[in-house]
Amino acid sequence: MAFNATRNERTKACWKMQDCGSCINSKHGCGWCSSSFSCVPANSLLDPVSNHGICPLDSERFELRTKALGCGCSTTTLLSVIVTVFATIAALLLLYGIGLALKNLNPYLGSGQTAGWQIEVKDDGTRVAHDWYRGRFRQWIHSFWKPKANLSKQSEQEAVTERSRLLA
Repeated sequence: MAFNATRNERTKACWKMQDCGSCINSKHGCGWCSSSFSCVPANSLLDPVSNHGICPLDSERFELRTKALGCGCSTTTLLSVIVTVFATIAALLLLYGIGLALKNLNPYLGSGQTAGWQIEVKDDGTRVAHDWYRGRFRQWIHSFWKPKANLSKQSEQEAVTERSRLLA
């Protein structure tokens, strides 16, 4: 019998086989239902998803074995592996996103000083001490919508050189 035989011919050819190995390796395209020990016509390992009555027992329809993965792998096993892989990828992406969010929020909300004492050296060499406070969360959120322009007319190198001259 050829693979393109009618459904009844395939069913008869498959039902004659009594072990998993000969069933899944037959030229008729059969699948093995492990609980009822029966060989049934099946096109792929995912046939139980669309064909509810593929195996004699309804409870074993997702235990179908086909040639694609052999007698040791059922539809349940394949679907479990697929779901596990995608769930793992989703969990890793979620953890990465949480880590990235914490990394970006830490300077504003996380550990570290929220207030302190700062000494500012004026141009004439005088020193002025004052408190500093970390900006509030609302100000940080607002900074995304309207970033502040850098209005300093002095370069960073000039400031470093001036500080070095004053401290020397």
